[in-house]
Amino acid sequence: MNMHEHRRRRLQTLIADHYGGDRKTFCDAAEMSESRLAQLLSSSYRDGQSFGEKAARVLESKLGLADLYFDLLAAGESAVQYASQRLAAADVRIAGSIAISQVSLKLTPGSTRLKSTAVSPTLCDWRFPPEWFEERQLSADKLMAISVTDASMAPVLKVGDVVVVNTADTGILDNAVYLVNCHGEAVIKRMALDFGRWYLTSDNTSRKQYQRQEFDEKKDAVIGRVILMASEQL
Repeated sequence: MNMHEHRRRRLQTLIADHYGGDRKTFCDAAEMSESRLAQLLSSSYRDGQSFGEKAARVLESKLGLADLYFDLLAAGESAVQYASQRLAAADVRIAGSIAISQVSLKLTPGSTRLKSTAVSPTLCDWRFPPEWFEERQLSADKLMAISVTDASMAPVLKVGDVVVVNTADTGILDNAVYLVNCHGEAVIKRMALDFGRWYLTSDNTSRKQYQRQEFDEKKDAVIGRVILMASEQL
């Protein structure tokens, strides 16, 4: 499947999921004629090459979608890696800065493979100059941002906060905070070493609700270490 076909499928899914499958409603939001939409979705118009790079970027801008929204999840590649690489390649767009994509994840228990969907709108736009990555020995294509979805790490991390995860750093350190695939669920936990065993612990003092649990190497997998956070709650 080429990129034009991939973009068409992403567009069809967007219309179905966010506009109730109503093309007119979508066209009104995108300031686009229905005939133009038909051209983008056509596999025969211009030999199926109508949904090009420029058309995709313009449509993303008009709809307020994340950068490279229509290019994400290309077949045969890790979605997070693909998105990050594409964003890094497009760093010239904003004064040479490099963007870190915010995503939501779908996981398989025990697997480090990630399926992701770009998130829009986001709490903040993570962009840094190349020197920032170099000074910290970070690789842009190994970083991703995700939203905090529960209160287990409160008060440090609250629901709605966003963290950046370094997927290149999976070596476990005592008391460090990681994004973990725990039985197929993405959780943010602090790792604790106790008598030679690793445990997933919460900062939330409600031990009845957030009990620590042993890290099971057969069923759990470290996705990466949390290195940054953004919050609207002070």
